[in-house]
Amino acid sequence: MAGIFTNTKNDMQYLFAKKDGLTKKERRRKRRAWGTVIGLILVLIQFVLTVLVLKNAITLDILPLRYMLAITLFLVFVLLFDFITQFSKSKLMGKILAIALSGLMLYSYIFSAKVVDTLSKISGVTTRTDVFDVVVLADDKAESIADTANYTYGYCNMIDADIYESAMGKLEEDDKITPETKIYSDWDTVVSSLEKNNDIQVALISEDSLISLQENYVNFSSEIKILGRVEVVSEIELEKSKKVDADNPFVVYLSGDDAFGRAEYTGRSDVNIIAVINPDTKQVLLVTTPRDSYVTITTDDGRSGLDKLTHASDAGLDNSIIALENIYEGLHIDYYLRINFTGCIDVVDALGGIDVNSSVEFTNGDDAWYENFHFNEGINHLNGEQTLAFVRERHAFARGDFQRGENQEAAITGIINKATSKAILTKYDEVLDAASDMILTNMPTSFITDLVKEQLSDGKNWNIQSYAVTGTPSEPGKGPTGEVYHYKNMSVVYLDDSSIAMANDLMSKTMNGDVFNVDEYAEEHINDYK
Repeated sequence: MAGIFTNTKNDMQYLFAKKDGLTKKERRRKRRAWGTVIGLILVLIQFVLTVLVLKNAITLDILPLRYMLAITLFLVFVLLFDFITQFSKSKLMGKILAIALSGLMLYSYIFSAKVVDTLSKISGVTTRTDVFDVVVLADDKAESIADTANYTYGYCNMIDADIYESAMGKLEEDDKITPETKIYSDWDTVVSSLEKNNDIQVALISEDSLISLQENYVNFSSEIKILGRVEVVSEIELEKSKKVDADNPFVVYLSGDDAFGRAEYTGRSDVNIIAVINPDTKQVLLVTTPRDSYVTITTDDGRSGLDKLTHASDAGLDNSIIALENIYEGLHIDYYLRINFTGCIDVVDALGGIDVNSSVEFTNGDDAWYENFHFNEGINHLNGEQTLAFVRERHAFARGDFQRGENQEAAITGIINKATSKAILTKYDEVLDAASDMILTNMPTSFITDLVKEQLSDGKNWNIQSYAVTGTPSEPGKGPTGEVYHYKNMSVVYLDDSSIAMANDLMSKTMNGDVFNVDEYAEEHINDYK
């Protein structure tokens, strides 16, 4: 070995020697010297990339320990081999290995950096942006916010009173107006007061709430005009979850936003699924609650009122979480994960499509998607647009929103199955691109990587079960016993107590480590909940 290094040292004296003055043997030594230098440069690049890749792997902490040790030992061994060969007759082999492995590690480094960036994007959101519309009657003489300086503003403060106050403060600051304000406890009274144009002449309405009002009041859109908008950026303040280990049972609220573009913390939730996950038993229970469920929505400061579940998150996902925890006894939701319509399309396409088991045969209408797709009873292989149509359709079913809830669970099952299969290994890059702007979660990055590590470690399939809570749909403007409520043009769903009780028991069984089939359990115990 010492002789090899001595020969290399002797070769180096010819490195910069002029070729014309050298003998044939000396020219050969000069070529060997340059070959060694080039090889050492390649090995240096290999060394730098090895350090960077191992650093990212340690930072991500996504690989099981045995995989991490094996990769580390392999990279160090090859690095030492490539270094030593630069002083022997195997220079060429060392160079080829150094180039090949450096290329592979460069790709790995770029990929791992993308993983870090994506995880920080989807789990690092700490602020929310609320957009408010300044609304007057269509025939009002005001043409700008400045024209409303002497008007009285009105708004509903049932949810997010602080943010509405901030919006009024921003109006005063930006538009130099100091109007009087009247605060109401429900939107019906706000709309009625605005239409009378007596107590108030302007309504301040969040864009998400405005969409709901336009659905509830058929002519509302034509009766008003929007003078301008104001944006309020505020810190997200969610109850801090207790630290949950990735190998212990945990609960995730899956929220589907009915919007396109970037996933946002506010906005209606058309999908409301509670995922109870037990990593030890590999059991997942998906419990869906109808979007139109007429439930108590409670704010952080203790105020509450009845409304549709889908409207709870107009003021933030925290309100949906509180509403669901009010419905289900003893439920504590650890994390949320929100995906919007764009995200559904992009993620499914990035996965290469998913297999979805439909319990019914149907064709979606134009309300679900601009293109009509036919779905067979049984397994359907769906792309992104087909999946979105599948989970949005409800008018094609006699069971309406209840069937849609089951379809949403079937689609999520398909996504989980594909995302945890070996087929995903070649598609992670595309999935990361799709997820970066379309998914929002409060899961810590370390928790997500621990989940991946656990899955890589044992590789077992998950037993995914689903249950859809049922209820009684009302006629527009009336409850099941004829009582009048404030949704004059829309129906709501009054949840069945027996269905909620079964959902509670199923969630408890999953958390406690029971492995079961929901359909078999429901058939066997149906009389217990009557």
